[in-house]
Amino acid sequence: MRNALSDANYERPTRVQQEVIPRLLGGKSVIVQAKTGSGKTASYLIPILESGKTALILSPTRELASQILDELRKLGKYKQVDFSLVIGGVKYEGQKQARIVIGTPGRLLDLWSKEEIDFSKFEVVIIDEADRMLDMGFIDDIRMILNNSKPEIVGLFSATIPEKIAELATEFSPDAEKIVLDEYKPVEEVQHEFIRARNDWTDKVTKLLDEINGKDKIIVFTRTRERAKRLHYLLENKGIRNGLLSGDMPQSVRMKNFYGFKNGKYNILVATDLASRGIDVVDVNIIINFDAPRDIETYIHRVGRTGRMGRRGKAITFYTFDESNIIKRIKDLISAKIVE
Repeated sequence: MRNALSDANYERPTRVQQEVIPRLLGGKSVIVQAKTGSGKTASYLIPILESGKTALILSPTRELASQILDELRKLGKYKQVDFSLVIGGVKYEGQKQARIVIGTPGRLLDLWSKEEIDFSKFEVVIIDEADRMLDMGFIDDIRMILNNSKPEIVGLFSATIPEKIAELATEFSPDAEKIVLDEYKPVEEVQHEFIRARNDWTDKVTKLLDEINGKDKIIVFTRTRERAKRLHYLLENKGIRNGLLSGDMPQSVRMKNFYGFKNGKYNILVATDLASRGIDVVDVNIIINFDAPRDIETYIHRVGRTGRMGRRGKAITFYTFDESNIIKRIKDLISAKIVE
């Protein structure tokens, strides 16, 4: 494991890793509230790899599931561990006995209903981005999976712990240790800038072009799929290469665009809020909210895509007069540096 950690440039454990790894290795269930970019994925993968236990890892999205698999491959580089990815568009053939399975709830239940996977064999069940699971309506799916697996160890990881998530954790693991590492606020490593725009499109586009320098790795968030596509093509027409990520795209195209951004094919990604959670690219320099978020929670998750793993980051939000109320609420929450 030490060689794999060294190869992956892990120099020292993060706070969440210090708290979680010993507990999971000791057979304890945990409920962990930690901000995005805190290193929580490794905090549960390392104990799973070291313990040799069978594990089922639940992810709210296919993109996050694929990223967890990428991390598993890095950390398990020198171990002979069999694993499988269970998401839409990926075949699940001959992998029923994989020791570690990563998947989305809907696809897993589909295979379970066909008796192609046996939940009862898993000793550990990890629920990643639990609050996102709740938002996406997966709470009953998770309950069914847990009812039919009855694991020895449950790990629940979330940026926030809403009441329904807390109830779920208590129901299936009443002795779980609750670890609250971060309050529900943007990361301290991020500088927040708010720029008033005269109108909703033309002035915002002008300000966006002013911020693009060809060097920084930038995610640009829009309010709707239509606006994301419009902005994507506008940038392309101006000779600015960029990727597009929205929920109505085929999975293969979404993954291609995401990895193109992650691997440096282009340094700008235009996205809807699909990308505000579960997209782990550690070297994003700037988040630009082309459209102000509808609520504080969305702002926090968007901004959480930068300032990850101790790096510095910047969040720039364009807003019009009509969006002033939500901007005021965001400013009241933020304790980090604000620039107008």
